[in-house]
Amino acid sequence: MPEGFSHYLKQVAAHLPDEAAQLVQGDLNLTLLDWYTDGIPAEEAAERIRRSAGWT
Repeated sequence: MPEGFSHYLKQVAAHLPDEAAQLVQGDLNLTLLDWYTDGIPAEEAAERIRRSAGWT
């Protein structure tokens, strides 16, 4: 992913409710780094978070 990890975080957050922004920047950061490294698209990462949080 050529844009870098910070761009990836913004893309994931863009697909989540506003209240999730703190999670993306804080508690979920290492999980997201793993997914980023594994090449998981931002939309899929957001969907995983949505399902886990019950936001679907």
